[in-house]
Amino acid sequence: MIILASSSPTRAKILTENGINFEQISFEFDESKISKDRAPHIYVQMVVKAKKEQFFKTYLHAKNVLFADSCVACEGKILGKAADENEASDMLWLQSGKVCSVFSAMIFTGENFELLNVSETAYEFDKFSRDDVQSYLESGEWRGKAGAMTIENFNKKYIISQQGETSTAMGFNVKILKAFL
Repeated sequence: MIILASSSPTRAKILTENGINFEQISFEFDESKISKDRAPHIYVQMVVKAKKEQFFKTYLHAKNVLFADSCVACEGKILGKAADENEASDMLWLQSGKVCSVFSAMIFTGENFELLNVSETAYEFDKFSRDDVQSYLESGEWRGKAGAMTIENFNKKYIISQQGETSTAMGFNVKILKAFL
């Protein structure tokens, strides 16, 4: 059994769907303290390392812990979690008709090893419909999602092409984690 150090229902769903036994421990982490003035794969790695450090200050003896974080990058800009509906709208319109990447970092601290992985999944999106964007914004599903993106819901019907694992875009690369469990 592993510990998922995250409040993300999507990350929990990935573990469940892949038959991985886990206990979820939620904790708050303020990503805004980490500057986005760097490459996305470095930024997301720094966030997940900071989450690990904060978690182990409280749970000193925890073992087999999974930490993860994701960010969306589009046109050279890192998109974190939208603060409000206007910011979510701006992020979505930036993605419309473009190629965007989701970078997910994970750290798994096993009893005898530590795994650090950063994976990328790139999507080419068709242009979004104004009505779909408005409906999605009103639904609130974008809350707590990097880039206001939900690849399994809103963004899914606009995918023209994909390079990389869907699980990476949803929270972490489960194929890599399973190879080490």
